[in-house]
Amino acid sequence: MNRTAITVNRPRDEVQRLWLTPERRPEYIAESGATVTFSDAPGDRGTEIHVDLGDEGGRLAGTAKMLTGRGAPPLAKVKDDLRRFKQLVETGVISRSDAVPEGELAERKLKQRPAQPLEQDELEKAGVS
Repeated sequence: MNRTAITVNRPRDEVQRLWLTPERRPEYIAESGATVTFSDAPGDRGTEIHVDLGDEGGRLAGTAKMLTGRGAPPLAKVKDDLRRFKQLVETGVISRSDAVPEGELAERKLKQRPAQPLEQDELEKAGVS
Protein backbone atom coordinates (compact mmCIF):
# COMPACT_ATOMS: atom_id res chain seq x y z
CA MET A 1 0.00 0.00 0.00
CA ASN A 2 1.04 3.60 -0.58
CA ARG A 3 0.77 5.60 2.63
CA THR A 4 2.16 8.87 3.88
CA ALA A 5 1.61 11.16 6.84
CA ILE A 6 2.53 14.61 8.08
CA THR A 7 2.07 16.44 11.37
CA VAL A 8 0.55 19.92 11.33
CA ASN A 9 1.01 22.11 14.40
CA ARG A 10 -2.68 23.00 14.76
CA PRO A 11 -5.67 21.45 16.59
CA ARG A 12 -7.44 18.60 14.78
CA ASP A 13 -10.78 20.41 14.30
CA GLU A 14 -9.00 23.39 12.71
CA VAL A 15 -6.91 21.16 10.39
CA GLN A 16 -10.00 19.21 9.30
CA ARG A 17 -11.90 22.44 8.60
CA LEU A 18 -9.00 23.85 6.57
CA TRP A 19 -8.59 20.54 4.70
CA LEU A 20 -12.18 20.88 3.51
CA THR A 21 -11.42 24.34 2.08
CA PRO A 22 -10.93 23.74 -1.68
CA GLU A 23 -8.14 26.31 -2.12
CA ARG A 24 -6.00 24.60 0.53
CA ARG A 25 -6.57 20.90 -0.13
CA PRO A 26 -5.26 19.14 -3.27
CA GLU A 27 -8.42 18.20 -5.23
CA TYR A 28 -7.05 15.05 -6.79
CA ILE A 29 -6.60 13.36 -3.40
CA ALA A 30 -10.35 13.25 -2.85
CA GLU A 31 -11.03 12.42 -6.52
CA SER A 32 -8.54 9.54 -6.56
CA GLY A 33 -10.34 7.58 -3.87
CA ALA A 34 -7.53 8.04 -1.36
CA THR A 35 -8.41 7.67 2.29
CA VAL A 36 -7.52 10.65 4.46
CA THR A 37 -7.65 10.40 8.26
CA PHE A 38 -6.84 12.86 11.02
CA SER A 39 -5.60 12.02 14.51
CA ASP A 40 -4.12 13.90 17.45
CA ALA A 41 -0.33 13.84 17.38
CA PRO A 42 1.38 12.36 20.44
CA GLY A 43 2.36 14.78 23.19
CA ASP A 44 -0.24 17.38 22.19
CA ARG A 45 1.90 18.40 19.20
CA GLY A 46 -0.82 19.08 16.67
CA THR A 47 -2.60 16.86 14.18
CA GLU A 48 -1.40 13.96 12.07
CA ILE A 49 -2.81 13.73 8.55
CA HIS A 50 -2.60 10.21 7.11
CA VAL A 51 -3.18 9.60 3.39
CA ASP A 52 -3.61 6.04 2.13
CA LEU A 53 -3.54 5.79 -1.65
CA GLY A 54 -4.31 2.07 -1.61
CA ASP A 55 -2.56 -0.52 -3.74
CA GLU A 56 -4.91 -0.95 -6.72
CA GLY A 57 -2.93 -3.70 -8.44
CA GLY A 58 0.59 -2.69 -7.46
CA ARG A 59 3.04 -0.04 -8.58
CA LEU A 60 3.08 -0.85 -12.26
CA ALA A 61 -0.70 -0.68 -12.54
CA GLY A 62 -0.72 2.57 -10.55
CA THR A 63 1.90 4.10 -12.83
CA ALA A 64 -0.03 3.08 -15.92
CA LYS A 65 -3.21 4.57 -14.49
CA MET A 66 -1.44 7.84 -13.69
CA LEU A 67 0.00 8.09 -17.19
CA THR A 68 -3.47 7.68 -18.65
CA GLY A 69 -4.98 10.06 -16.10
CA ARG A 70 -7.19 7.45 -14.45
CA GLY A 71 -5.40 6.60 -11.24
CA ALA A 72 -4.19 7.67 -7.86
CA PRO A 73 -1.46 10.30 -7.75
CA PRO A 74 2.12 9.16 -7.21
CA LEU A 75 3.24 9.08 -3.59
CA ALA A 76 5.93 11.72 -4.21
CA LYS A 77 3.31 14.19 -5.45
CA VAL A 78 1.11 13.57 -2.42
CA LYS A 79 4.07 14.15 -0.07
CA ASP A 80 4.89 17.44 -1.82
CA ASP A 81 1.29 18.60 -1.58
CA LEU A 82 1.02 17.65 2.10
CA ARG A 83 4.14 19.73 2.82
CA ARG A 84 2.59 22.68 0.97
CA PHE A 85 -0.66 22.26 2.96
CA LYS A 86 1.34 22.20 6.21
CA GLN A 87 3.23 25.38 5.27
CA LEU A 88 0.04 27.18 4.27
CA VAL A 89 -1.81 26.20 7.45
CA GLU A 90 1.07 26.91 9.84
CA THR A 91 2.54 30.07 8.30
CA GLY A 92 -0.04 31.34 5.81
CA VAL A 93 2.42 31.16 2.89
CA ILE A 94 4.24 28.52 0.89
CA SER A 95 7.94 29.26 1.20
CA ARG A 96 9.97 29.53 -1.98
CA SER A 97 13.69 29.60 -2.57
CA ASP A 98 15.30 32.06 -4.96
CA ALA A 99 17.46 29.19 -6.19
CA VAL A 100 14.46 26.93 -6.82
CA PRO A 101 11.37 29.14 -7.33
CA GLU A 102 8.91 26.27 -7.43
CA GLY A 103 10.21 24.91 -4.12
CA GLU A 104 11.78 21.57 -3.38
CA LEU A 105 9.91 18.72 -5.04
CA ALA A 106 10.29 15.02 -4.32
CA GLU A 107 9.51 14.41 -8.00
CA ARG A 108 12.61 16.37 -8.98
CA LYS A 109 14.77 14.36 -6.59
CA LEU A 110 13.65 11.17 -8.29
CA LYS A 111 14.95 12.48 -11.64
CA GLN A 112 18.43 13.39 -10.41
CA ARG A 113 21.36 11.48 -11.85
CA PRO A 114 24.08 9.97 -9.68
CA ALA A 115 27.15 12.08 -8.87
CA GLN A 116 30.03 11.71 -11.29
CA PRO A 117 33.72 12.56 -10.80
CA LEU A 118 35.01 15.79 -12.33
CA GLU A 119 37.22 15.66 -15.41
CA GLN A 120 40.86 16.76 -15.03
CA ASP A 121 40.25 20.17 -16.68
CA GLU A 122 37.29 20.78 -14.33
CA LEU A 123 39.48 19.92 -11.31
CA GLU A 124 42.14 22.36 -12.51
CA LYS A 125 39.53 25.08 -13.06
CA ALA A 126 38.35 24.57 -9.48
CA GLY A 127 41.96 24.87 -8.22
CA VAL A 128 42.25 21.22 -7.20
CA SER A 129 45.32 19.34 -8.40
